[in-house]
Amino acid sequence: MSDLPLPPEGFRPFPSRSPYVNRAGAFYIRDGADGTRIVGAWVGPDQANTEGFAHGGFLLTFADFALSVLTMGITLSVTADFLRPARVGDWIEAGINIRKSSDTLTFADAVVTSNGQDVLRVSGLFRPYEKKA
Repeated sequence: MSDLPLPPEGFRPFPSRSPYVNRAGAFYIRDGADGTRIVGAWVGPDQANTEGFAHGGFLLTFADFALSVLTMGITLSVTADFLRPARVGDWIEAGINIRKSSDTLTFADAVVTSNGQDVLRVSGLFRPYEKKA
């Protein structure tokens, strides 16, 4: 991974147990006083396309990781709308909204922002992790 600045204040490292996700980038999390959680990451050269913008695959990995971890579920389906590019050096954040949750399904949305502007909207359907005996 490239050398990137420290995350903004309040964010702490948020590694995954997935080798794939950890190779995609360094992710961070901030817990809000109201119980909300925000996932963040820097867009570095390793996450960029040849034009210096965040690669769509990285943005989807970032959003899917944030959604699946915060819903505590396995991704069944995601739909994404790319709204504008994020550039190398930008800090991105994913805000998560869990719309509906049951024992078998969770519906959730994420909005990924950078510099105060929406970059990506993602909606997903997740199956809660099975509880181990």
